[in-house]
Amino acid sequence: MQITPPTPIPDPSSLNGEGHDAQPAVPRGTGVLRMAIGLGQGVALYFLYHSLTSKGWPATEPLLFKPLLLLALSIPLTAISSMVHLPRRKLVLWTLILVLLVTALGLYDAWRADIGSLLAAMLTAGLFIAQAMVLAGHADGRYIARYHSYFSLAWKLALQVAFALLFTLLLWLVLEIGAALFTLVRLNFLQNLLQESWFAIPASTLAFSSALHLTDVRPSIISGVRRLLLTVLSWLLPLALLIVAGFLASLVVTGVQPLWQTRRASSVLLGAAALLVVLINMVYQDGAAPAASNRFMAVCLRLSCLLPAPLVALGIYALSLRVAQYGWSVDRVTAALAMLIAAIYAAGYAWAALRRRQPLALIAPVNIAASLAILGVFVAVLSPLADPARIAVNSQLARLQAGQTPAAEFDFRFLRFEGMRFGVQALRGLRQGPTGEQARLALAQTDRWSDRANPPPRPDVVANVRVHPAGAVLPKEFVATRWEPGQYMLPSCLRNHGIGCEAYLLEQAGQEQILIFDEHDEPSLFAAGDGRWDMLGKFELDADCRNRLKTAVQEGKLQWLAPRQRDIDLAGTRLVMRAPWTKPASCPAR
Repeated sequence: MQITPPTPIPDPSSLNGEGHDAQPAVPRGTGVLRMAIGLGQGVALYFLYHSLTSKGWPATEPLLFKPLLLLALSIPLTAISSMVHLPRRKLVLWTLILVLLVTALGLYDAWRADIGSLLAAMLTAGLFIAQAMVLAGHADGRYIARYHSYFSLAWKLALQVAFALLFTLLLWLVLEIGAALFTLVRLNFLQNLLQESWFAIPASTLAFSSALHLTDVRPSIISGVRRLLLTVLSWLLPLALLIVAGFLASLVVTGVQPLWQTRRASSVLLGAAALLVVLINMVYQDGAAPAASNRFMAVCLRLSCLLPAPLVALGIYALSLRVAQYGWSVDRVTAALAMLIAAIYAAGYAWAALRRRQPLALIAPVNIAASLAILGVFVAVLSPLADPARIAVNSQLARLQAGQTPAAEFDFRFLRFEGMRFGVQALRGLRQGPTGEQARLALAQTDRWSDRANPPPRPDVVANVRVHPAGAVLPKEFVATRWEPGQYMLPSCLRNHGIGCEAYLLEQAGQEQILIFDEHDEPSLFAAGDGRWDMLGKFELDADCRNRLKTAVQEGKLQWLAPRQRDIDLAGTRLVMRAPWTKPASCPAR
């Protein structure tokens, strides 16, 4: 079926700001062709699903199955969204490029992966960005399109996908209600049909492709929804500005030390910066001065552009501290690449806000540069160029060989279950060295968490815990206690190496007790009884109350209270009453 090239799209100024909201006429038969592609996609996905569930070919060949699955998921959708927007020659060329790229990334991922992958998520986001940039570039007739074109087409694609998902879900809701109605009169044919994968998968892809076509021929609807959505959500920017500015101001009083104690400062700071970037673009929109008509919003926009920079700087510093202390891990490599992209946004937005002439005019080119950087990072992460697993394995091996990480504390399970093929190869190489036994045990394991036959090495409790009062030592029975590996409620110093805690030796009603303050968790109380030590529970406190509790312990001013209720003895079985969830306790102001 022949697809005629689209007519040229006028300049946005000639369309009263509509730009690419106006679309060339859709050739006759395009809808049928799109639905045929969607139906073909469903048939292909059903074939792959059937081979996977029946453990037949091609699911038995990972190097073939994964690329085929990725191609079946992605290529039909990009072809459907490219139709009308690209002439036939460019459509074929663009589809061929995507087929080669997706195949190469799928082959590499199938080769490297031992357990799990982020390929699908990154590939989806990357294809969305690339699709919008290619369609906008063709519409403008140049490699780097106008920012208005990128903005219009990206939002059009995003809302099309959202409407298509909604349409598909509602279709299934209608079918399920219909099946329920028929079952009321003991007719189960529709219920049985919906449970068949040969029907469910093609029906879903057909519905999705049909919805993509319907929204493509109604661009005015998409444009109206976009304007309404951005107008409403843009008013969240002043609130975010107030919160983030207040947080940064509070660091002058509290200092940055509390950030490092959370062990998740990088991710929270990066998330806050990402939220600001999203809200800034909701106000900025296509750069046609949407905030100029509202002086208050214009001021908020300019101030908000200055805030990602300190957030990203703090995040980079927090991440560097963790890397210096523990080396690279898969998560830290991924976070570092995310920080690189965030730094482009932060530096560019700050520069745009500080310009005297045409302030904020740089937001558009910064967004384009960041989008290109995101595509580059995705390709690097999903290829040998910057594979997080490879970098993390090399880093941890270097620390082991340099003695920075003692062999007794080295996490061999990381190599086995998170290092992908590179970690497994490293373990095979370590079998001939002084850590050969640990490497062989790790290679023999099939589950990182449930294998209790070879638990991870026990932490040095004596080295981790500083005991009070000065000169006191932990009871031998407490040090010798083997806590279950799955007891995640335990203080970090009893579960991990190199994590410090403070312990206070107490005595209550003739019973020895230990109150442990963990900088990463709530205070925990332990008690001796029947020749063993058990954890009684935790004190849910806010930061101020925790410090005041520690002061009271140091000064010996603890006042214990009787419990509000008793446990129940039921024929020799102790029934423990647990309190409902409550907020952390807050101590009254002094």
